[in-house]
Amino acid sequence: MKERSDIAVVGLGVMGSGIARNLESRGYTVSVYNRSQEKTDAFLQQYGSGNFRCAHSLEELCGQLEVPRKILLMVKAGDAVDGVLQEIVSFLAPGDVLIDGGNSYYEDTQRRAQLAEDAGLLYVGCGISGGEEGALNGPAVMPGGSEAAKELVMPFFLDICARTELGDACCHWMGSGGAGHFVKMVHNGIEYAEMQFLCEIWDLMRKYLGMDTAMCGRTYARWAQKTPSYLMEIAGQVLQKQEEDGALLVEHILDAAGQKGTGTWAVRAGMDLGAPVSILSEAVQARLLSAQKDLRVEAAEKYGNENYRGETVTADKRFAILQKLQDALHAARILAFAQGFDLLKRASDRYSWDLNLGEVALCWRSGCILRSSLLEDVKQAYVYDRNLTNLLLSNPVHHALQEEIPGLRTSCLAALENGIPAPCLTAALQYFDGGTNKTLPANLLQGMRDRFGAHTYERTDAPRGEFFHTEW
Repeated sequence: MKERSDIAVVGLGVMGSGIARNLESRGYTVSVYNRSQEKTDAFLQQYGSGNFRCAHSLEELCGQLEVPRKILLMVKAGDAVDGVLQEIVSFLAPGDVLIDGGNSYYEDTQRRAQLAEDAGLLYVGCGISGGEEGALNGPAVMPGGSEAAKELVMPFFLDICARTELGDACCHWMGSGGAGHFVKMVHNGIEYAEMQFLCEIWDLMRKYLGMDTAMCGRTYARWAQKTPSYLMEIAGQVLQKQEEDGALLVEHILDAAGQKGTGTWAVRAGMDLGAPVSILSEAVQARLLSAQKDLRVEAAEKYGNENYRGETVTADKRFAILQKLQDALHAARILAFAQGFDLLKRASDRYSWDLNLGEVALCWRSGCILRSSLLEDVKQAYVYDRNLTNLLLSNPVHHALQEEIPGLRTSCLAALENGIPAPCLTAALQYFDGGTNKTLPANLLQGMRDRFGAHTYERTDAPRGEFFHTEW
C-alpha cells in the first residue's frame, strides 16, 4: 500500500461505500471516514483486504492524504455538508480539493465554492447518478466548480464512471460554481417525470384496457427491449415481482409516493429562470397528491369516485390502443427532455457555464437512472447544432413527434373521458400544443395587466422590446 492515500471518502452510506470500493478497484489507495466509528470499522473489516485506510477523525483523515488533498464528501445534503466543511477546513492547506458528491442544491454549492476559494481551497460540486449499483460499478458523473480543480479530480472521475457501448465516458466537466449539481438536479427533475409517465400509462393499461398487473409488466419489458430504458425495464420488473405466496408485491405497496426535494428544486429553478417546466412540476405535484392518501380515500367515498368511470376496451381493440400508449410514452419522454434541456440552456446562459448539452446527454447515456436509447437522439441533436434553441426544433425529434403526438393525444383523451388521472401526460401534450402554436391568448392577458396595473405591452406592428400603455 502507498505511504499516503490518493483520495478520501467521507460518509460510508450506500453511495459512499460504493464509490470508495469503485475507486479502490481502479487501483487507488482510499482513506475512509464516517461520523459513526462503528460504520467505519465495519467497512474496513469487510473490505480492508484492499487498499483502504481507516480514519477515526477528520484530522487523522487529512493526515493520511497525498498533497494536494482530494476529499470526496458523500454525506446528506444540507446542514451535514456545512458541518463537515466547518470541521475539516482547519486541517487543510491552500490548493486542497473538497468534492461534494451528494445531491446538494446548486445555490448552496455556489455559496460553498466561494467560501472555499476565499480560503485558498478548491471546491467541486459533483452530481453522481446510478444508485447503489452505479456507485460500485460505474455511475454517471457530473462535476463542476473551481476550474483549477478540474485537472486534479477528472482522472478519478473518468476512471470510475460508466461507459457507453462505444466506450465513451459518462462524465464531463460541467462548468464553474454549482454547474455540476444543477445538471444533476435537472436529471432528477426529468427522472420524476419519466417515473410518473410510467405510472400513468400503467394506470391506463389496467383501468382502460383491462390488463392485469403482470401483463402490464410484461408489456413494459417488451417495450424496453425495443427502445431500451432503465426506468421502463425496472417498471416491468416491479410490476411482475411476486411475494412468497405468489401475490404481486406492487399490489400491496401503498400508493403514497415520497420525494427528497430535488424535483422541487428543478421546478423552482425553472420559475427563477423563466423556463416552462410544467411537465416536471406536474410530476412533483402528483407525488404530493398521492401522499394525501387519507384525504383521497375520504373524498372518493364522498364523491363515489372509483377512479374509473368507463368500460374497459375489448380484447380485439387492445393491441391497437397499446401502440397508441407506447407512442404516448415516447412522445412524453421527448417533451420532458425538451423542458429539462431548455432549463439547462437558460441556466448556462445566466451563469456563463457554457454547458455542452450534447455532453450532458452523453453523461446520462449510461450508468445513471435516466439511461436509455432516447438519450442518443438527444445527444445527436445537440452535436449537430450545439446552439439548438429547443429539442422541438431538432429534425429527428420533429419526425418522431409528428408520428407519436396522435398517440399521446388519444391517450390523454381516454384518461380525461374516463376519469383516470394523467397529469404528467396531459402536461406534456399541453406543452407541445402551446410550444408549437403561433398564437396564444396571452395578448388578452397583457391587455388586462395594462388595464389594472399599467404594466404595458408590446404591439404586433412595432419592433420587439418597444412597450406601450393605453389610458383605458
